[in-house]
Amino acid sequence: TTKVLARTADKVLISVEEAKRYLPRGREYIVTGNPVREEILFADREKARKKFGVGDRVCIVSFGGSLGARRLNEAVAGLMAWEQRRGGVFHIHATGSIEKDRFPQMLAAAGVDPCAPGLDIRTYIDDMPDCLAAADLVISRSGAMTLSELEASGTASVLIPSPNVAENHQYHNAMQLQKLGAAVVVEEKNLTGEKLIEIVDGLTRDPAKLMEMGVKAKALSQPDSLEKIWKTLEP
Repeated sequence: TTKVLARTADKVLISVEEAKRYLPRGREYIVTGNPVREEILFADREKARKKFGVGDRVCIVSFGGSLGARRLNEAVAGLMAWEQRRGGVFHIHATGSIEKDRFPQMLAAAGVDPCAPGLDIRTYIDDMPDCLAAADLVISRSGAMTLSELEASGTASVLIPSPNVAENHQYHNAMQLQKLGAAVVVEEKNLTGEKLIEIVDGLTRDPAKLMEMGVKAKALSQPDSLEKIWKTLEP
């Protein structure tokens, strides 16, 4: 859609500089970023962690979109089994509406006790600002708005791009964060519970690394995105 509209638009506002490579030449492109809700920009980490009862545990937040992603859910079920063996982890996970009925079976197959402390399993996350504020690590897809919110909240992430999108754009978006040290990218074709455990284990055993990734994510954010957009549109 952006490619088609860009051919006749006077100005094209894009979220990242890299996007220019994939759009028609000869147009005026302005990098503004994506506007992010104030609730995410100003969420209080201490209050959010207290709200969920995280305590001093590592907080992981995972989701695959409003519908859910089966491959991601299967890997997360395996990760939860490892977390229960290891201890010291609080995990918030959204299954998605389509996958919610399958997820209990995935947990059972992985040997996870869904009633054990440290698990907050939902269909959908409707308090994302608090979840991002509480999180030490996010596991998710890499849509443009998700990445903008991860950057705004300064949160380290493991990104599993959806392969079912135009021109594999989620992969290219995610790789920008990985190149700058703000995320780890795993293509869905390579995703397994074992692979996810290996990555999460390495990251969560190195709090300084997680903090560094969060700082690098924050450096990519554009909190004044909305102001840039309206100034561009202002006569």
